[in-house]
Amino acid sequence: MGKLICIDYRWASSGGPRLGITASTRYGDSHERNRFKRLVREAFRTSLPSLPPHIEVNVVPRQRAKGATSQLVQEELLSLIQQTAR
Repeated sequence: MGKLICIDYRWASSGGPRLGITASTRYGDSHERNRFKRLVREAFRTSLPSLPPHIEVNVVPRQRAKGATSQLVQEELLSLIQQTAR
């Protein structure tokens, strides 16, 4: 669990890295949820070369993520995935 996001992960038997995003109405209005999803998708896409193969990640936002930039989300996503890949 990070300051901006929480992740759940599992190791798949085949395939490349996969992403799931869960942003419920408790997080905010639809434009806030959609913005968060865009940020996470972009962070995941740009991080693909450094992600371990066969990992499936589900990202859940925290309230602090509302004002986050794409770079902050990407740094935290990579940090949390690297902690779990150990």
